[in-house]
Amino acid sequence: MENLPVKSVESLAVEVVTLPLDEARVALVDYYFPNRQKINSTQQLIELWVHSVTIKSDQTRRAYRQIGYELVDYMQSRFGISDLRMATLFHLHAYLAWLKDEKPVRGKKNTYGISKNTAAKYTAAIKSLWEWGTRASIGYFAIDLGKDLSIQWDDKLAERILSEREIAKLEKAAMAVDLQHNTNKMHWLLFTLVFYSGVRAGEIARQTSDYGKRIITPGLFWRQFREDGDCLLLTVTGKRNKTRTVSLDPETSAVLLDYRGDAGNDQPVFPSPSRRDRGKPLSDRGLRLMMEEISTCAGIKFSAHFLRHTHATLAKKNGASDFDLQADLGHASPATTAKYIHHVGRVGTSHALRKKSKHRA
Repeated sequence: MENLPVKSVESLAVEVVTLPLDEARVALVDYYFPNRQKINSTQQLIELWVHSVTIKSDQTRRAYRQIGYELVDYMQSRFGISDLRMATLFHLHAYLAWLKDEKPVRGKKNTYGISKNTAAKYTAAIKSLWEWGTRASIGYFAIDLGKDLSIQWDDKLAERILSEREIAKLEKAAMAVDLQHNTNKMHWLLFTLVFYSGVRAGEIARQTSDYGKRIITPGLFWRQFREDGDCLLLTVTGKRNKTRTVSLDPETSAVLLDYRGDAGNDQPVFPSPSRRDRGKPLSDRGLRLMMEEISTCAGIKFSAHFLRHTHATLAKKNGASDFDLQADLGHASPATTAKYIHHVGRVGTSHALRKKSKHRA
């Protein structure tokens, strides 16, 4: 590593005090970070950050970009701070407190505050931004304020696993919603595909960023299905642009083929019901709204990710191997798959106590 030029504190102070405040700050940063990136605006900072190797998935990139700009807007409107370098730990704590208690909930009138896990995601994004911005090659922030922020996750894994009775009830509700809205089995087929394939919602829904100008995932088309005997093979692209193929069971394959009819390979499997997006695949927002309609009809809280967790749990319970689960779910690590199925197969200490009491009797 090349040694930095040596200057006394006194000589450096003399140079700095003769400059205007902004120029003095730049002089100090250039001295301590001679090879830093020349970042001239907050927008440039955020864009370089979300496109860095620190953030590996498009989904995270989109979420972190939104959080970055929301943070900037808050600092400007609440404290008059337009340069994040002027923010202190107090300002960051004030922002996180505002998120938990005062941030308006989108789509819900007179509802404020975000959930504990959503707040944790915001905190993780802020920590990532400051950690990245203080690197020697970046040199934007003088100190890493994110180190003094703690992340508190609320583990609700058990709530994401539905029972077989609840799955059956949701399936009936999906059929009822289709009859009510005359949507040609679309809700039921979407529910069936998500549950029996275990795919992520973002892998089969159309996602865009930059106000629809850039496509993250194009959505689901019939060309992604291939027949293999009486089964269909579904190819999707998951996190970190990794492609995998999931084999669907004969029953799910049959209903999908019947639904397809004469549709060509370049036609979307689930067309968007929006007039603005006519002819395009269903968007991630559209998929979420359809799931919410089923949830309301059944009186059971769930999401597409609940179905993914339930798919893994019930598949393991019914004999699926850990290897097949990891492959079909698209997990990079067996440890991630283990979080989905860690309780399956455990008898529990309660059973041991019951056996002991019966023996005594």
